[in-house]
Amino acid sequence: MKSYLDEIYTVKEFQCDNPVLAGQAERALNYLKGYCLNSENKTFVVIEVEGYKCVAFLTDEFAPYVLSDMIAPFDKERIYPLQGLVTQYAFKRYN
Repeated sequence: MKSYLDEIYTVKEFQCDNPVLAGQAERALNYLKGYCLNSENKTFVVIEVEGYKCVAFLTDEFAPYVLSDMIAPFDKERIYPLQGLVTQYAFKRYN
């Protein structure tokens, strides 16, 4: 199953908005690049999964944006091992 985003938040944008986590985001980015072929052509984004910030990369450049399965979670303490991204359906709540 594919994971989609309507809007992207690039690693560079995240680093500008979150200077405290900028270094960790860079480390997670470089870690993930080690698993990506032709990473210089990829757009890397920050997403949140289960409360963790994660670096992911886009597999296309058109909205809705498709994410790769591989993500690199991080927090202010450390970079976590490479994880897989799983999409789960949920109900949209109307008020």
